[in-house]
Amino acid sequence: MNTTWNRLVGLMALVAVAGLFGCNKPAPQKPAHTSGLDAESIPLGRLPRVAIPERYRIALKIDPRTDRFTGHTEIDVRFLKPRRALFLHGLDLNVSGVSVRLKSGQSFPAHFDQVDDSGVVRLIFVDKVPAGEATLVFDYDAPFNTSLQGLYKVVDRGDAYAFTQFEETDARRMFPSFDEPGFKTPFDITVVAPKSMQVVGNTPIKSAKQDKNGMVDVVLSETPPLPTYLVALAVGPLDIVDGGTVPPNRFRSKPLRIRGIAAKGEGTRMTYALSLTPKIVSAFEEYFGIGYPFRKLDMIAVPDFAAGAMENAGAIAFRERYLLLDQDASVEDKRGSLIVQAHEIAHQWFGDLVTPSWWDDTWLNESFANWAELKAAQAVVPDFDFSSEGTRRAYDVMDLDELPSARQIHQPIQNVDDLANAFDGITYDKGASVLAMFENYVGPEAWRKGIHAYLSKFAHRNATADDFVGTIAVTTGHPDLVGSFHDFIDRPGVPYMSITGGCSDGALTFVQSPYAPFGFRQPQRSWHVPVCIAGTSGRACAIADDVLSLPLGKACAIPPMPDGTGYFRFAYDEDDWKSQIARAGKLDNVGQIVLLANVFAGLRSGKAAASDYFNAIRAVAPTARWDVFRQLSSDLPLLRRSLSDADIPHYRAFLTSALLPRWKGLGVLARSGERPADALLRQYLAVLLVTEAREPGVSAQLAAPVRCRFAPSSGCSSAIAPELRSESLRAALIANPNLADPMLKELMTTDQEALRKSIVYAFAGSDDPQMIDKLLTLALAHMRTGELGYLRDYMADEPVARDALWSFVKARYDDFARRLTQPGMGGMARILDGACDQSAVGEVKTFLQDHLGGALGARRRAAQTVERIERCAAFKKAEGAEIASALTASP
Repeated sequence: MNTTWNRLVGLMALVAVAGLFGCNKPAPQKPAHTSGLDAESIPLGRLPRVAIPERYRIALKIDPRTDRFTGHTEIDVRFLKPRRALFLHGLDLNVSGVSVRLKSGQSFPAHFDQVDDSGVVRLIFVDKVPAGEATLVFDYDAPFNTSLQGLYKVVDRGDAYAFTQFEETDARRMFPSFDEPGFKTPFDITVVAPKSMQVVGNTPIKSAKQDKNGMVDVVLSETPPLPTYLVALAVGPLDIVDGGTVPPNRFRSKPLRIRGIAAKGEGTRMTYALSLTPKIVSAFEEYFGIGYPFRKLDMIAVPDFAAGAMENAGAIAFRERYLLLDQDASVEDKRGSLIVQAHEIAHQWFGDLVTPSWWDDTWLNESFANWAELKAAQAVVPDFDFSSEGTRRAYDVMDLDELPSARQIHQPIQNVDDLANAFDGITYDKGASVLAMFENYVGPEAWRKGIHAYLSKFAHRNATADDFVGTIAVTTGHPDLVGSFHDFIDRPGVPYMSITGGCSDGALTFVQSPYAPFGFRQPQRSWHVPVCIAGTSGRACAIADDVLSLPLGKACAIPPMPDGTGYFRFAYDEDDWKSQIARAGKLDNVGQIVLLANVFAGLRSGKAAASDYFNAIRAVAPTARWDVFRQLSSDLPLLRRSLSDADIPHYRAFLTSALLPRWKGLGVLARSGERPADALLRQYLAVLLVTEAREPGVSAQLAAPVRCRFAPSSGCSSAIAPELRSESLRAALIANPNLADPMLKELMTTDQEALRKSIVYAFAGSDDPQMIDKLLTLALAHMRTGELGYLRDYMADEPVARDALWSFVKARYDDFARRLTQPGMGGMARILDGACDQSAVGEVKTFLQDHLGGALGARRRAAQTVERIERCAAFKKAEGAEIASALTASP
């Protein structure tokens, strides 16, 4: 750190402690020479490339016990041409002084003007800044954000904390910046904070010096080149837990220290999560052939967090429930900790080491992390078995990708509204599924070498989709991938393969069209689709155009992509569906998921009969593993929405008949030494039998421990397997509404996010709107901001809860808007995703017009909700009578 910067930091600390720093001094008046400069178009997307940031020096005074923070930021900039004005970013900053310092030492003031609500700033200089090197200098103060964006404040368990969340464009809320992923620079950061608090950033602490006023100056080591959105800070009375050290290896010459960071008193609950972290790092180093790219790794459990986790370089932030796990945590909770950690640690390479040049390639972050997390998770805890996870996710996201409003993976980003829609299932799950499909096509080892080449070539730099695709094509020796890859990342929609052929033909023939469910017409488009089959003559692969034939040998009716890695749906004629279903019990778990998902897709598009789907469920039920039942728990609510009230008893009777035999003997208690697969089987069968079938015997079994917990009696036991807690609360509340009040009391008093989440889930299954209203009132008042999304997540599928939540949000819209982010409000229309009548379409459109017009991402999300409603209504009209007949006829 240079001497000038040291003096600046010292001066800032002295003035800040005296309470004078950033004291709302009037900003310099706008220069008189600005004629013509105001006419420059405001860049709502990329900034003009007239100046390039090369380094940031940031000094902040952060005391979370107050309402504001103060800052001094210097940005070394290289001007590519002389300028009298410059666009950059800053949002809701009270700037008391701004100037430009030239390399010669000359300095003159500038005028700072936020010219757009998204945080675009125009600087106008008193004198023209010549081409070459200069430094922009800012003094400012700003409020801690209240919606979990930027530098925000959390008061939790009586203590105040400050955390950052900058992705996508909220670094500008903490410091003036060129807030785009394409600008990667080093950062020097100093924080003045109360000496009773800990300071955590991207890098280790270089020095910490206490003063006489109860404050400490914490100087963090310089970062490697980072984009603004990956900068991170945490300040507060934090627990810091030793997470062990990953020793040096052939990829990394120095040991890597891992720490757990949590709110005061919570550090002891990080033991299980931290036991996984070093293994995940080692798994990725081995796979990528590249050492962990940063100097440390802190895993931060944030008390209130809008996202699931955030991949800040060297300082990853998580919702508490992913890192704070008690001894009796369920297998699913442990799997969640493993997979989310793996995702964020994968980002240290994908996104942090190599960063997209612009947000249209954010899939280069998220798709890769989703794809890579499964490899690491499977390597670290094989018993948790993620073998079918990628297949399940692919079929889930096709539900979104089949809508007319579906966007492409590589989506143009022109403004912050476009950006608000860029982080969805298309980016995460479709992108990861496409990667898995191409990995399967070229072979795992060739693919791994391509990934290594890409990460090595663009380390500490930015990259584009073309950079990635080109590197993979050259490294794997598959130039044919380039066109096919662009088909999938540049076109929305799902390819649909009609399959004919079999034993007598010696080949399978694929005829391609876009998948379209009832109610929609898709524009004619096609893809070059990698297809593989496994016949008796061996594995055969090719890239399909409109029509493709592949040799089958002597094998009969083998499904395409038997490992589930193809991003397409397929259909057979009726006789071949029956043949596939007849052998369903002999398929492995992935094969059964593939079969069920495609029969269901066929039912929703007129390419399969309702009886085929119900026969497929019966065929797999006796042998299915837990993940097959998990797939059913995702698909069956879509079917249930299309049923009339008269059909529901038959639907429940069918599920009871098909699934109850598998429940026999499982019970509500975990067995000593049982496998994770057994616990997960118990969990997902319980979901299907309680929520979907409302089976009275299973519901009573699950409700009994809850009743005992809240109203103990002689001889009863409240013990229950951890994976059944949520479903048992729902079963108990359905059976006994009097349990609502003690559950609501627990909602208000518990400090455990997982329990609050389970209570919301329980109430979502209630048929009593008044009871749901009581929950909603208390949730809005007492639940953390980041947890309010559970209301929509669990209530959208349940008709009574959905209507109650919709009415509540309309009545209390302003209260939600004060707490949630703009993108969070933009997704409010999704409450009606599960509706199935045209009246709901009018509700969405009116709500959009009256409330959501300015909310980020609202229009696309509202359009998706309308399409989901119309799709359900069309399916009900087309297939309702056949489904009812098949349910009635089902034995």
